[in-house]
Amino acid sequence: MKNIFWLLLLFPCPLTAQETLPRFVHDTLYTSAGYKIYQGQILQLAKGSSAAGYFNYIRFHPNLARTDTYLLQNSSILVNKVKSFKYSGPDKNSIRIMGTATLEKGSTMEVDIVMNFERVIESFTGMPGEITVPEEYQNKLYRAVVLETKDQKQPEALKKQVAPEDLKQFMVADEIRKLFDLYKAGALTKEEFEAQKKKLLDRQ
Repeated sequence: MKNIFWLLLLFPCPLTAQETLPRFVHDTLYTSAGYKIYQGQILQLAKGSSAAGYFNYIRFHPNLARTDTYLLQNSSILVNKVKSFKYSGPDKNSIRIMGTATLEKGSTMEVDIVMNFERVIESFTGMPGEITVPEEYQNKLYRAVVLETKDQKQPEALKKQVAPEDLKQFMVADEIRKLFDLYKAGALTKEEFEAQKKKLLDRQ
């Protein structure tokens, strides 16, 4: 009788755990919004959300020793393997994806990337998502904020408000530093480094 009692207490637990999102089951990742990433899927990457075109929530696996994620802008990735699920909150999660990327100009490359699978769908800062997904799977929290505020009339002073100049300069300096690191590592030629740096300075 005691055994039956304990079985009844414990039996609902696995069912509850299965419904919890996000989760990783049978080589398939389910995000909090229900979007799935699995072997054989084609992921459509958008533009990198940083000023220089780098991805904020997608990076190459450390084994590759490279940081030039801007190469993956507007590419598609055929997923060959999904592994190494980690989750301890929206900003502390990752999934590792290995596959074949078809770049914007048609060339292909094997990739091994790690992504923040919650933020990559649609950034909490309001930036466009770094991966293109159907609207129903986009970050629900962000969409709720947009729906709540889009009809509110903003004060005229707020409409005219711009980011402080020192913040802009800091962001540009940080992007130039990243470019310089790539140049020193041999991932960029001097001409490519100077061209990218000029673009950033021209935007300032």
